[in-house]
Amino acid sequence: MRTIVSTTAVLLITAGCGGEAPPPPPLPVTVHVVAGDGTSGGPRYSASIRPDVQVDVAFKVGGYVDEILQVRGADGRLRNVQDGDVVRRGTVLARVRDREYRDAVAQAQASLGQAKADFDRVSQLYENRSVSKADYDAAYARYTASQAQHDQATLALSDCTLRAPMDGTLLRRTIEVGTLVAPGAPGFSIADTRAVKVVFGVPDVLVGTMRMGATQRVAAEAAPDRALFGRITRVAPSADPTSRVFEVEVTIPNPDGVLKPGMIASLQVAGAAPSATPPIVVPLNAVVRPAGDSVGYAVFLVEDQGGRSIARLRPVQLGDVAGNMIRVTAGLQGGERVIVRGATLAVDSQAVRVIP
Repeated sequence: MRTIVSTTAVLLITAGCGGEAPPPPPLPVTVHVVAGDGTSGGPRYSASIRPDVQVDVAFKVGGYVDEILQVRGADGRLRNVQDGDVVRRGTVLARVRDREYRDAVAQAQASLGQAKADFDRVSQLYENRSVSKADYDAAYARYTASQAQHDQATLALSDCTLRAPMDGTLLRRTIEVGTLVAPGAPGFSIADTRAVKVVFGVPDVLVGTMRMGATQRVAAEAAPDRALFGRITRVAPSADPTSRVFEVEVTIPNPDGVLKPGMIASLQVAGAAPSATPPIVVPLNAVVRPAGDSVGYAVFLVEDQGGRSIARLRPVQLGDVAGNMIRVTAGLQGGERVIVRGATLAVDSQAVRVIP
């Protein structure tokens, strides 16, 4: 019996030690397909996204800011309107303390009443030929001057209220309650982003191919799975004196607000001749340091091997940075898949799973 128990224990221990651990699950990653594989129809350009309309709302009169628009925040409490809030046309954004302007209106009202009474009296005397035409004209001049002063004082009082000139998103607020503002000082910046402008520059040899109203496709990292199409709405008549390029605007509808001012986009000019060496660019977060190399750079590529996706480390040489993209001068070819999200966690020859 003791021999049987010992043999059984040895078999159990051997079976437990000889079993292999299950392989780790594939690392989920997202990829960026490198452009410039010969299928492009022309050179690619980096562009910046700007709002369709942007207005700096300024005070016409000076004084201390007495009130700022209150909105309900995420916690349910009221707070001052701030960057990112949506405002409607005609909404009161801020008020300047109006005590002295009300006093000015009251003073102008009193002067106007006195001038009107004098003018009415002189008018009756003039009808009875008791005063001269010069006296009548002087009374009328005082009355009209008082009326103008009253209108100006009333307008200044109404200008103590700062209203939104359009529907839009608040980009910036530069005042607080108690701020002393001067006439013409901007208090808010509002942008209409229901449509956005994609702005890029082209050289003189290409500006002739830009046609107003032509359809242009645009790509943006903020909407990688969406095809964005717009129309060319402006071509600069003169080149920038510093960069010597012509600025071109493409207007794209943005009803859901996915595209934000300041984002980076890329586009390929339709109908342009392809360049001899199309630039290869990758997102900045795809670049990593190889293990044991403190000066070099590399990226991870996704390769298919035996029905599985494998991460492969590839040393690269880098060039200029444009927004959140960086140019790769050597080490990559068009059409290769570069790991973007998950690059810092990947290991060479590791199994990966590509996710959207």
